[in-house]
Amino acid sequence: MAESQGEATVHIVHMEKGETPLDEIEAKHIEVLASVCGGSHEKAKELVLYQYKHGMRGFSAKLTPEQVTELLTKPGVIAVNKQGVSHIHAGAVTTGGAASAGVNLARNA
Repeated sequence: MAESQGEATVHIVHMEKGETPLDEIEAKHIEVLASVCGGSHEKAKELVLYQYKHGMRGFSAKLTPEQVTELLTKPGVIAVNKQGVSHIHAGAVTTGGAASAGVNLARNA
């Protein structure tokens, strides 16, 4: 996918816990994000704001709408939600503001 054209905003990407050892989680997150950044690990590292490794697995990053859509198709990605108040329902994470804008930010694991 080419570099995205929409405006980038902060999102939290919730990943499956899986079997990845703690010391390899950050590299796994960068690999997934690089897949929507033209394969550039350097660009992916620039976009990541925080990595979650304990209470949940995932990361926060500045993402365009196109990158969000593409991330949702990647194995291991459970949900992507825009930074803000989130509601958890039966394993899915949704954001009220995005839902009202017609954006589906969660998928079933």
